[in-house]
Formats: sequence, structure tokens, C-alpha cells
Amino acid sequence: MRARFAVAGVCFVGLAFTSMPGVVSAAPGPKLSVNVAAGRHPISPDIYGLNFAPEKLAGQIGLPVDRWGGDSTETYNWRINSANQGLNWYFENFPDCWIPRFNYCETGHNFSAAQDRIEIDRRVGAKTILNLPMLGWVAKDFSYDNEGSCSFPAGVYDPQDDHDPFHDVCGNGMRNGRFITSPAVDKTRAGAPADADFNAAWVDDLVGRYGDAAHGGVAIYELGNEPGLWSETHFDFHPQPLSYDELWQKSRELATAVKQADPTAAVLGPAEWGWPNYFCSPADVPDNGCNASSPDRAAHGGTELSAWYLRQFKNYEQQNGKRLLDYFDLHYYPQATYDGNRYQPATDVTRPLWDRDYKDPSWIDSKIYLIPRMRAWVADEYPGTKLSITEYNMGLGVTKDKRLQAIFEADALGIFGREGLDLATFWPQQGSPVPAAAFKAYLNYDGNHSTFGDVAVQSTSTDQGKLAIYAAQRGESGPLTIMVINKAKGALSSPVDLSGFAPASPAEVYRYTGGKIEKQRDKSVNSSGFSMSYPARSITLIVVPPA
Repeated sequence: MRARFAVAGVCFVGLAFTSMPGVVSAAPGPKLSVNVAAGRHPISPDIYGLNFAPEKLAGQIGLPVDRWGGDSTETYNWRINSANQGLNWYFENFPDCWIPRFNYCETGHNFSAAQDRIEIDRRVGAKTILNLPMLGWVAKDFSYDNEGSCSFPAGVYDPQDDHDPFHDVCGNGMRNGRFITSPAVDKTRAGAPADADFNAAWVDDLVGRYGDAAHGGVAIYELGNEPGLWSETHFDFHPQPLSYDELWQKSRELATAVKQADPTAAVLGPAEWGWPNYFCSPADVPDNGCNASSPDRAAHGGTELSAWYLRQFKNYEQQNGKRLLDYFDLHYYPQATYDGNRYQPATDVTRPLWDRDYKDPSWIDSKIYLIPRMRAWVADEYPGTKLSITEYNMGLGVTKDKRLQAIFEADALGIFGREGLDLATFWPQQGSPVPAAAFKAYLNYDGNHSTFGDVAVQSTSTDQGKLAIYAAQRGESGPLTIMVINKAKGALSSPVDLSGFAPASPAEVYRYTGGKIEKQRDKSVNSSGFSMSYPARSITLIVVPPA
């Protein structure tokens, strides 16, 4: 079985802010400890990023990085500001103005969604990640009246399983649940060729408008979006499964074009969707298993696709003296049903990010430990490459409870800092929008843009499934910030053993319990630590000043 959550739409919904009464009683919780002298390493500010960030929220949290990406950007024609929506919407071409802001193009006004995103990012001080189309075809046209070209017109391909309810001459390209292969799709019906030169011209245009990356222009370019799914999401333009060799060829050509057009910009790839395409190409037919004897993988020495991908870039640098890939990037979405009965409790949803002993309770049925696995691939194949996850949403398909979604996100952000991830951008989706409180807890917990520390220090919990703890210091000698996340359904009381730090008392305390983040009473802290009660499903930040 293969599962994947659609990521076509973006919906931002504000959190409802309500207050909750204080903790009346609390059960004994796990032991927590913080050693400020141990495990010290920088926390990258870029782990707190978003996709398509709302400008107001971006300004409130001082957003560090923002991504313009997703399925439709893989077919984006920057010359006419139009994209083919692929499987997400009947393989039709739509202009960028097809949004409420422009009254669904009724004004006849076209605009560039990419430039709009870059300009928002410049206003709020965020770096932009821009996805470049890599599969080789983009939308050839658009229409202001919802009658743009489509790849599967009814007159050619009917009967089809479904048609656009607003433009029924366009079908979904499927018959009896399978893509139609006869007559073969005509790529030119809705598409225009787009090679590396097409993208180089776009980067040149953006440098002319905004400067190069070193002077405030687009900071990072992404090599396509989820190439392992092209034969599904963009079947009309790429009906054949992607192979190892095609991925490398297209990646090399596009990365070279970017580095020539803007040598100061970073390049990120492969932006792969998930398991099993971390290990095998679509040409291996992973639905029937992925292992060293799978055909495409076997033809490349049995090497896992991610490792092979990194190795090609390393070999290129050794031969040409030039690094083409700066970030090794994967996407991750939970695939299991977390109901607390048949499967694991919902609060285990973040364990696949780091836990080497945790077997994912889904069709994956394996130990994922995503970030350590990524780090090992890079260490073995291309040291110096940064690690990124430019699409993730730990609440998507897991829970609609906004409070739990904030708990998941706060836990994920703590894990990213502890595990040394370099960049992450949250993907919002209807039903699981941006958990603003979780980002504010790390980036603006007091309304004055005070932040979680930027130097991670050792923090441990004897039961992270109930009570997780993450700690960091601001700089080498600043305040100690301790984030405690109670994932349990009831209040817990636990001691925090403190070492390697001389505190000044008292500490400030800030807490989220389903409403806005609120300041609590100050907490007395001594050189050995403190004890505190944590409400059910809460996020608590303790800010300990140095002596």
C-alpha cells in the first residue's frame, strides 16, 4: 500500500484564544534534566520557517525563511505567470490571479505569485526559497475566464472518471481509476518545454529585479518538487516513472544553471516526497517492494537513492572544483493512524523524526529516524551539505484538534534544534493550518520578539512521550531558555535538575494551554534546579537569567 496526503491547497486559520484555569493537582511526571555545559551546538534560525507565510504572522514572529513551492510550482511558467495544476485540478492551466485577492481574475489583472512572495519576504526580512520547475514542461497559456488549456479534453479522452465541475470540457485523465494511456497524452496540448536555460533566464530576471542572493535577492533555489511523484501529480507531462539517471541529469543541469546565474545563491534538492522514494526511484516500482535488488537501484550498485544522489554531487565537485548542492532536502508527512488504541498515541507522531528504536505504525512499518538517517547519508556521501525538510506537517491527517497540533509543532521545533537540522518550512493545509502559538513560543513568546536560545544544550526526559524538554542558551553567556511540553492528557509535576549554569532567581515563565501564550508567576530557581507543575497538553517556557 502507498499513502500520501495531498498538498495542493493552502489554508490559514487563526487559533482561537481562550484561557484555562491554573493547575489544581498534578500527577508525578518524569525526571527532567538540563546540563548547560554539555551538548552545546548552534541552533539554526532557519528551522522556524513556513511555506507561503501570511505576512502578518511573518512580521509578528520575525520569520527567518519562507518557501514558495509545491506541486503547481513544478509547472510554473514565469514568463506568463501561469501553472498547470496537474492531478490536483484536472491538469488545467491557471493564471496566478486566480485567487480571491484578484476576484478570480475578473478584473483581467495578471500578477506574478512568485514575485509577490519574494516582495512579502523582503518586507518582513525573511529569506525566500523558490522552487524551480525541473520536470521539463510548464503551462503554455492561461485564460482569465477559467477556460485555459488542459491535457485531457473530453472530446479526445472521454469517458473519464471525472470532469472539472466549472469547466466540464476538461477531465481528470483517468478511466476506471487508472491514467488513460491511449491515445497517448500530447504534452504540447497544455504545455511548453522548459529546460535549464528557461530557469537560468528566470534567475537572471530575478537578480535584475532584486539583486543576487548576497544582496537581498532570492536566497535559495529548489531543484523541482517531489520528483518521485511526477508520474502521478504531473502524469500529462511526465508519464514515465523517474529514474536515478534522469534525476541526476536534470538536477545537475538545473543546479549548474542556477550557480552560473547567481553564484551567491544556495541550491536545495531533491525535495522528495517520502518513503520509499528516499531509497528507490519510481522506476523501481516501489509498490512492489524497494531493496537492493530492485531494478533501477540494482543498476546503480544497489545504493539507496538518497545516498547515490549525494554521491553524484560530491563526485561532480571533486571533478570540477564547484559545489552545486548546498542543502539535502526531504519532505515528511505522518502516514499512520494515531488513535491511541490499535496504534500509538497521537503524541508519538514526532518520534519518527529522531527515535532510532521507534517502528512507524503505518504501511511504512519500519524505523524511520529521519534526521539521524539524513545526517548519516550526508556524512558518508557528501560532508558539508546542510540538512533541510521543506515540507512537513505533523498534525495533517492525525488530529483536527488545534491545541494538539500546536503541541506537535512545538515538539517538532524542539527536535529540529536538538538534532541539528539546518532548515525546515512548515506546510499548512486545511484542517491543519499554521500552529501560530508554537512558532511564537520560540520566536516571540512575550510580544517583544524575545526568542528561544540559539545554542542548544543537553536536555533529557526519562519519558519524552509524556513530558518533553528542550533547552538552549542565548549566546555563550546569556539567559537559559527551557521549553517543556506536556503531551499527556493530565497535569504533571516534575523536577528539573540543572547543572553547568549559575542562575539568577527568579525566572520568567510563559505558557500556552490552548489560548494565547500568557505570562505566569515568576519561578524561583537555584543552582540545582526547580520543580514545577505543567497543565495537560501545554507548552511552558522558563527563561532563567544568568547570575
